[in-house]
Amino acid sequence: MALTAAGVFAAQLATAQTQSGQPADAPFGHLAAGDDVTVIVFREKDLMANVYVDDRDQITLPRLGVIDVGNLTSDMLRDTVRARYAAFLRDPSVDVRALRRVTVNGSVLKPDVYLVDPALTLRDVIARAGGVSPEGDPHKVSLVRGSVATKYPDWSQTAQGQTQLRSGDEVDVGRRSWVSLNIGAVVGIAGLLTSLLIAFRR
Repeated sequence: MALTAAGVFAAQLATAQTQSGQPADAPFGHLAAGDDVTVIVFREKDLMANVYVDDRDQITLPRLGVIDVGNLTSDMLRDTVRARYAAFLRDPSVDVRALRRVTVNGSVLKPDVYLVDPALTLRDVIARAGGVSPEGDPHKVSLVRGSVATKYPDWSQTAQGQTQLRSGDEVDVGRRSWVSLNIGAVVGIAGLLTSLLIAFRR
């Protein structure tokens, strides 16, 4: 019975993910592998650190060692670090800042790897990359997360554009077809062929 219930739940979850068009992932806002994390301890320069979350969802901080952050948001990590440093500092003032590492490839003006605020969306990061290039097709946008590629053909006009990003995501913008890129030449050739055909029939 329990196995049946688990199967039904998994099927419902998969259906919900398919209908929403969102890749499956951990709750948004939690730190994850690849995130760039800066920990600032005011008046304590030796304790300031800039680290990446490793593939075990851990970071290593001065005097604190390894901290599991996979179930923490930036605010939760700040509170955790503050509490641990309070063991040997008097009323420490701590700030934590996290950035996502996102790659934008394909037909954009500035393809690159970007460190972006967690609040930035698919639409925002394409804008950060300069937008779709003249050769790009705005309907050929996909988001690759892990081994799963999800297409977002209407990202510029619908809620698809508000898709939230995670470190390691790769946004790819495809090129327009050869015909659409060379429509002038195609029309010209078609016109020439039509003229030749009419002349031949005469």
